[in-house]
Amino acid sequence: MAESAMDQVVANLRENAARYYPTHSELRNVRVIGHTPKSDHYIYDIVIDFADGNERVAAKVYRPSKNNAQARDHATHELNNLRFAFDVAEEKNLGGIPRPLGDFSQSGVVVAEKLNGLPLQSIVMKAALLPGYSDHGLLTVAARYAGEWLKQFHKATVEPAMPFDGAAMQAELESLCTNCKGEGLDDQSIEMILTGTRSILGKGKKSLPASAVLNDYAPLNVLFSEQGIGFAEYGKLERKGYSYLDVAYFMACIEALEKYPFCDRDLIGEVQAAFLDAYGASAADEQLLRVFKMKALLSMFAAGRKVRDSALRKRVMWATVMKRFIHQAAQRSMAPAA
Repeated sequence: MAESAMDQVVANLRENAARYYPTHSELRNVRVIGHTPKSDHYIYDIVIDFADGNERVAAKVYRPSKNNAQARDHATHELNNLRFAFDVAEEKNLGGIPRPLGDFSQSGVVVAEKLNGLPLQSIVMKAALLPGYSDHGLLTVAARYAGEWLKQFHKATVEPAMPFDGAAMQAELESLCTNCKGEGLDDQSIEMILTGTRSILGKGKKSLPASAVLNDYAPLNVLFSEQGIGFAEYGKLERKGYSYLDVAYFMACIEALEKYPFCDRDLIGEVQAAFLDAYGASAADEQLLRVFKMKALLSMFAAGRKVRDSALRKRVMWATVMKRFIHQAAQRSMAPAA
């Protein structure tokens, strides 16, 4: 299915290259130069060769379900999200959002211009593993750019503030803790988390800032280049939600890297501080963001590591590491609020 879908994509790009890129001269060729398999899709890397240069394109091909309907639905949803985000970028002069090319959603494919850049997570890992890599401030600069870009995206898609129900949030946290207890999270950590979140939510706001929410603003998906920050994953975008969700999810993903022994607390804290400062989070915001971040971390733990049933040892090792990490995160984030 992926091969036949890619044939359609390549044929369309050959036919419409001049329309997609009117500033280029004669079309020479359209080449598929490789692909990357993911859990539910493939990413194909395509080069459009013109006489005066070339352009890079990415084709996201969803793996088909039994009747292909799920792949079509995913592609249609993501294409609509990408068009929405790109229209916002055009109107608000916001960079870092790829331009969609054509409509291949009925084949389970989303095609867009390829964003170049190094994932922020790779920069964090290199700074942790290679002595001196972060001396030039690249890590801090990238984290600041990530915070500034997200703030600009939320401003560009701002919506009226949404009511916030702290009691409902606390109930969700209690449910998550129950699920995590089944995975081995200890009672001490659970008590610390729920006591801390209850204290923060008891002083919380009645409404929170709202905007479009990406729901996948993770350091692995944030691309850093000389041109700034780019983001290309729009499959989970929602047109309206709490803006805090994106901020907290990014913070949780960064904090989760601390489960690796080479990612020390100072490095993680540096990234988080630069990101929050650039986003413009106030002290009151940071208190509530602790709760949203803890919810994101618990959700990661409750979801478990996605491995085959035969890889039981890897799943147990992952759960053991995450239990220790969640305990440390609870002590650091929730104990002061208890």
